[in-house]
Amino acid sequence: MRKSTKRYSYNGLAGCVTQQRNRCTKRLVGLYHSYQAGIESDPTLPWSTVCEEHGNVVCHANLANAKAAMSYPDWCEDCQPDLPSF
Repeated sequence: MRKSTKRYSYNGLAGCVTQQRNRCTKRLVGLYHSYQAGIESDPTLPWSTVCEEHGNVVCHANLANAKAAMSYPDWCEDCQPDLPSF
């Protein structure tokens, strides 16, 4: 039996915790509870960071890591060409 979990819904999106524009790419990135959003994920990685424009997803073991990934878009292959070179 699944542990009772807070129900997330941000901007009317099931399982969405929050969304924000990434500073580098200016694209919208979402943070989701994977199960509630219908995102297939290993049960040990219940949180997903999603590039809303490209649909690319990276899953995380905890909410803090998922939130941190919202600021670093290098996990989205389609956003990588738009990242500044250092």
